[in-house]
Amino acid sequence: MPTSFALPQINSDERMLWIHAGPHKAASSYVTERLRKNRSTLAAQRVLMDGDNNLLANSIAEKNYQPLEQALSGLPSDFQRILISSSSLDTRILKRSVLTILRDMASSYGFKLGISYFIRDQQSWLNSVYCHRVRRFRSTQDFPDYCRYIMNNPSSWDISYPSKFSPLKDYPEIVKMFLPLSRQVEITDPFLALTSALGLKEPPGIGWLKGEPSKKNIQPGAKGIWMSRVCYQLMESLGFDPDVLNRKGKVIRDLAIERGWDQEKFDGFDQPLLDRVAGFYASSNDAFSREHWGVSWNELFPVKAASQFVYSGPDSEQEKKEMRRLMVRVLRELHFPWPLRKRFFKGYDSIVAG
Repeated sequence: MPTSFALPQINSDERMLWIHAGPHKAASSYVTERLRKNRSTLAAQRVLMDGDNNLLANSIAEKNYQPLEQALSGLPSDFQRILISSSSLDTRILKRSVLTILRDMASSYGFKLGISYFIRDQQSWLNSVYCHRVRRFRSTQDFPDYCRYIMNNPSSWDISYPSKFSPLKDYPEIVKMFLPLSRQVEITDPFLALTSALGLKEPPGIGWLKGEPSKKNIQPGAKGIWMSRVCYQLMESLGFDPDVLNRKGKVIRDLAIERGWDQEKFDGFDQPLLDRVAGFYASSNDAFSREHWGVSWNELFPVKAASQFVYSGPDSEQEKKEMRRLMVRVLRELHFPWPLRKRFFKGYDSIVAG
């Protein structure tokens, strides 16, 4: 039985500036791409979608509000809403100076400002962001240390939701819509959840057009995470900056998909760490859930047992040979400098040997 939860009522005849601000690693790319795919259907329902070049979102991110003002002032009379969807706005618009400008600008042209976010449980978010950072060859601690860092440094990523969204409390006139990314709700697809919450009607017949499948956010699985982390650590030890590698986030991901590694997802949580993270956010999560959804947090995000899956490197001689061969291929496709490869593999062999 799906869990019912409260959402603000939307009047489709009201002139609205809607900003869907993500956040990062919360199905944002999927939602934005599918909204674009359905641009003509949105237009038929009097909704103007930001351009494929993200002009309005990028301008807001850069605090250049002229393009937005032009869109508000020049919106055709047969349109009622402007819809902007971009995870790049996640934290940028949660500043009082920015919120004031957006609210006042919208109001001056007869629009109400609405802001929406998807809300994800912190455990799955931490796991996802960690994998994204490692896959992109970013400097990242071991998984337990990364979790502790995020919990103790909200200035880096504030994922205590009452704290993160506290600037919005000063703006009662802004419509706030928080959508749970949960399997416990009736509509689990994020795009369908957003369009339904905005009062948009699914077109009869073929329905909403599907988005284009994308590989760019696929987790490369536990083996791919191990390989990415080893790559970064060895490059760093050699004094080599991996940021100069144009395909650093793609080569291992594509290899992982080719070999099916992406089907065995990395999950860094053992039970003690899972309990520690869940406990850290429990009270703030429940307060947020009851305030905005009218139900407890656990009704939407039930407690689950840990299911840790971490690859620690090859064990058998055959697997060692295979993973080394694949690492040679990775360095070749990354165009890693030849003069450094011998030293790289000396370090690699030392890691694999244990």
